[in-house]
Amino acid sequence: MTATVQSPGSATEDELRDYWRMPSLRATRELARKLGVRRVKRQYPWYVIWAAEGLAPPARKHWDELKLPHLTADGLAEALGESARSARRRDAAKPDASFPDPLPLRKKPKLWRAAQVNAYVAGLPVPSYRAASMASRKSATATPVPSDEKFPSNGHCCRSQLWKDSHRESGRLRGRT
Repeated sequence: MTATVQSPGSATEDELRDYWRMPSLRATRELARKLGVRRVKRQYPWYVIWAAEGLAPPARKHWDELKLPHLTADGLAEALGESARSARRRDAAKPDASFPDPLPLRKKPKLWRAAQVNAYVAGLPVPSYRAASMASRKSATATPVPSDEKFPSNGHCCRSQLWKDSHRESGRLRGRT
């Protein structure tokens, strides 16, 4: 009896550092925190990582290719067989529409999905992955909303101010501020 895998699993901090091409574990944790990716039992679930990158949950057949580490300009140049400068120029000029777009994770260094670059180099159609809807992105990285009990709706931050306003309205604090 074989068990079917229902989840792509999780990435350790080292795997995530290599995946995002980060210089250190601390920088990896900071980017994960910025993107809203939280650890579960000391690992980062792939579904949450992909949602933070703007992808909808991919089909099982795409899991392995989406787990490949992203490419920097040097990796892109190596895959294209060009210099790093030529690869950056190719990205800036966009010679054809099939050239993969960089990921919007951070400005520098630019990152590209390895699966898309490999398909482009092989002359195959560049895979496009479904983008996550805005609602699912917000729910994946949602933060809890404070309850109204802790924060009064009239904007007062403490009971003494509420007491002063209620007594001022009733006329007990005439002329006092």
